[in-house]
Amino acid sequence: MSTAREDGQAPPEGMRDYRVEAKLRPSPDLHRLARLFTGMALARTQAEQHGNSGSGQNPGGPVESET
Repeated sequence: MSTAREDGQAPPEGMRDYRVEAKLRPSPDLHRLARLFTGMALARTQAEQHGNSGSGQNPGGPVESET
């Protein structure tokens, strides 16, 4: 994380410098991962049934140009 601002000024006093580290686990939590993917699939299905894809794009439809 960079502490320098785009305008060259120092960051505010209250701002902290955080460091994020990822630790490799000996085995992944497959149950939690499966729940995540299932939840994503259900959310996408519900969004498609209600007529909105969430991203504003129709992945199966033709590409439209603005020309």
